[in-house]
Amino acid sequence: MPLEEMVFGEEISRQEDEVSGWIVAHSRKKQRQDFTPGDSPGPSAGHRAARPAHPKGPINKLIAASRLPRLPKDHYRVVVRPKGGMDVRKVSGIKVTQALVMAACLGLPQAEEDIVCANEMQNIFVISTPHARNAEAYAKVKQIRVGETLHEVSAYVTPPGDTCRGVVRGIDPELSDDRLGELFVHARNPKVLGVRRIKKTPTVIVLFDGMKVPNYVMCGTNLIRCTLYRRQIDACRTCGKLGHRSDVCPTPTVITCPDCGVSSPPENHTCQPKCSICGGAHPTADRACQSRYQVPYIVRRRRRRRRKANKRRAEFVPQQAPGLGFNLDNPGRGCGSPLSLEG
Repeated sequence: MPLEEMVFGEEISRQEDEVSGWIVAHSRKKQRQDFTPGDSPGPSAGHRAARPAHPKGPINKLIAASRLPRLPKDHYRVVVRPKGGMDVRKVSGIKVTQALVMAACLGLPQAEEDIVCANEMQNIFVISTPHARNAEAYAKVKQIRVGETLHEVSAYVTPPGDTCRGVVRGIDPELSDDRLGELFVHARNPKVLGVRRIKKTPTVIVLFDGMKVPNYVMCGTNLIRCTLYRRQIDACRTCGKLGHRSDVCPTPTVITCPDCGVSSPPENHTCQPKCSICGGAHPTADRACQSRYQVPYIVRRRRRRRRKANKRRAEFVPQQAPGLGFNLDNPGRGCGSPLSLEG
């Protein structure tokens, strides 16, 4: 069946972030890859990567600020979401790492190849590890002790790199996870690495190897529509800031009206809603906001490649042979070519 990169995707609930993880999908992708030396860059590769120095627009700046240094491609990644008002900018990263390793029941020798870094914009921690057992252990952590304070956390394994996600709706909620895997992961869907249901809803997330989402996938013997997953821009309903969600707000005691942005609003507060994303007359990140979704990476990549191709075509100048009057790139089309002579 044809594969297409889709410009517009379909939104899903933020419950998708509660998916426990994609450990099996990592294993399937590793089995399909032909590894060659040097394919997986080390942590220092992120410092050599070229990225736009000055992204334009508030949303692009927000996305750029949320990026992490490039981590090894073949690692498992675990997102840890601290709750209870922990501010990742102010807490000791060394103490948090020690607390995570201890809570995961790992010894320091077992975790010596792991990488822990903070995403200050999203107020989360990201763990990169080459070991599946470490990723599984981190994903089970429910709380960590930093100093004398006990913090609740939620953790999950993210999809492997060089993959994309599609959304399929209308799948019977009573189907088990094992049955979902049997229906989607088979030879008729050669690019499918895994499938996960969004809690108890009839919507499932399908993970594809590579950067293309098909218009349709096989669910058993049924051909079902599949749409590109779109990620919503995080907006905190507590402090009113963009970039993080309410469950990981670093300032949960700072109450801001989510509609108009007024600090410490009184009871029975009336206001004129104003969106912090687009400036429209609606609450921030409301369903009426057309700017609340990030453009999917595969769409951004396609647009970037198209711009580069157009630029190369615009800069191309056919070479002329000195004194001969015909085109070296296409000798049969030049004004002095023997093919253009009469008789």
